[in-house]
Amino acid sequence: MKKLVIVLNLLIITLTAAARNSHISTDSLINLGVSLKSTDPKSAERYLTMAAQNENPRAMTELGAFYVFTPGFSSQTQKGLQLLETAAGKGFGGADDYLGFYYFQKQDYDRAKKWFDARHDNHAGFAYAALGSMYLEGKGVRENGAKARENYRLSALNGYPRGMSLYASLLGTKNGGKINYPDAFFWHYIAGELGENYSRVMLYRPRLSEPEASGEVARDAQQALVWIEAVHKGKSMKNEPLYKDGFLKGLKEREAAAENGDDWSRFYLGSMNYHGDFLNQNHARAIYYYEPIIKNGKLPAPVLKEVSKRLAEMRHSAKGK
Repeated sequence: MKKLVIVLNLLIITLTAAARNSHISTDSLINLGVSLKSTDPKSAERYLTMAAQNENPRAMTELGAFYVFTPGFSSQTQKGLQLLETAAGKGFGGADDYLGFYYFQKQDYDRAKKWFDARHDNHAGFAYAALGSMYLEGKGVRENGAKARENYRLSALNGYPRGMSLYASLLGTKNGGKINYPDAFFWHYIAGELGENYSRVMLYRPRLSEPEASGEVARDAQQALVWIEAVHKGKSMKNEPLYKDGFLKGLKEREAAAENGDDWSRFYLGSMNYHGDFLNQNHARAIYYYEPIIKNGKLPAPVLKEVSKRLAEMRHSAKGK
């Protein structure tokens, strides 16, 4: 693990030095900027700005989204929106999604719909989730439970954790289709693995550690989790339909899907065996399910990163025995 950290640090240092001397491609500058957004936003801004200087639409989109959505850069919001609109004008669909999501968050649903429609389809996961919520609540569009469910499904398949959680929640109702507890359990579990505490609480799993919530929306979400946990006290998950009609009935289906090549099912089963959640802990089985995920490389980067980390941990542990 230490060797891996050293190699990664050397790579960043090399890329940084190359970037300063302009001996690095635009794509590499973008990737470097994106990788530093959460740990070193100032450097991220610098590299994305360098990449956007030649009006590369992808670079403009990433820099625009950085200014619009990164805490501490609110003074640059208008500049970010201008960059996104310019990139959208150049035909880069990712910019349309970011603009739609920005106006969705601002509750300007007519503008949100306009930008989402500009891309037509093949949206990012967060955009599908926003569209799902608009159809669910009839905001900017005619209320349609079936379209809400379909957009949430596409959001989940695109690897957006909040979309997974929203999809799972809707599957537990008759809104937009039949109740489907097996899939509801499946997507709640994966969403929880990717950091969605609401889904973890719905499955009676411990909440992940998180920074103290701030802002009205965050406080409301935090209060909802506290309320759900209070309701769960003294209850057993094994008495819930989500477990009896979800996990138990859906397990064989997911095992078959994993054997047939479905990497989300592999991640689901591998994670259960890794943690010992709902199944007995079995690292050999976890490795069995996880290894093809890395080989295929089709799941989102955060999932691949976590799976790689867990595989390394389990292999190291096995060697020490």
